[in-house]
Amino acid sequence: MNRIFSINPMSIVFKPRKEPRRILLCSPDFFDIIDVKNPYMQGHLGQVDQTAVSAQWELLKQVYVKWVDKGYLDQVLVLAGVEGCEDMVFCANQSFPFVDTNGIKSVILSKMKHPSRQKEVPYFKEFYESIGYKCIELTHTDLFEGMGDTIPHPGKQLYYGGYGHRSQATAYQEISDITGTPIIPLELISENFYHLDTCFVPLSEDAVMLCKDAFSNEGMAKIQSYFKKIYYIDAKEAIDTFCLNAHVINYPENTKKVAVLQKGSVQAIEALKAEGYEIEEIETSAFMKSGGSVFCMKMMIY
Repeated sequence: MNRIFSINPMSIVFKPRKEPRRILLCSPDFFDIIDVKNPYMQGHLGQVDQTAVSAQWELLKQVYVKWVDKGYLDQVLVLAGVEGCEDMVFCANQSFPFVDTNGIKSVILSKMKHPSRQKEVPYFKEFYESIGYKCIELTHTDLFEGMGDTIPHPGKQLYYGGYGHRSQATAYQEISDITGTPIIPLELISENFYHLDTCFVPLSEDAVMLCKDAFSNEGMAKIQSYFKKIYYIDAKEAIDTFCLNAHVINYPENTKKVAVLQKGSVQAIEALKAEGYEIEEIETSAFMKSGGSVFCMKMMIY
């Protein structure tokens, strides 16, 4: 079955999704900007304030610790950063964890585009093996950057897969075959939105906020067929504040919907409030110089 191209959203009943409740972070001990992998890194080589990096990362960690204390999540885990892996702190990219049809915790390891980031993946493999995950290597694709490009639809066994910059569209057929889960490929057409997690935030089964400048017309048509309500965020706000790199938690068993994002957005805050979210605004400017913010800096695991 071709699960990524033949889905009619009006003709299929999706299985419910089991949501992960643990947070994985990677410490920023060796975070640096030593080359240019995206437009945000231009002009920032060597301009890393390590004091700000540590303080901002700790603020994000404390938000998650608070959410654990309130029962929204179960645990915060921290993987130590590694010297020579300056982007490892962006731990949304190196893997794609899931629970297989037999209930086995599994993870697909990424095939990173840049050689400097390929070095990060073995450390994540070692971590996942240490906590009992089955690790899977892709064999039919060259580029796939994990949960940076693969976003779940809330409450449903359905994913959206960004392609065009860091991941290939063909990756999603292989991943769909492995996981048994449908994946909707979405072409990313702007270099400012090089991962799907920079421009696309599902807020509920029916609502999503996004920047339409990131997507092709075909991609927008697909999104419109799966969501009843779309909050459109201007490209300037999305680029200036990384607001579409927000992380939202909307689990049926939780008493509240919560979100954490870079401070300073207007339209995204309005959308989150309209959807009933309790909002945490934090400072991530030290990481934005490298092209990432909140969503990039965490991984949800089972």
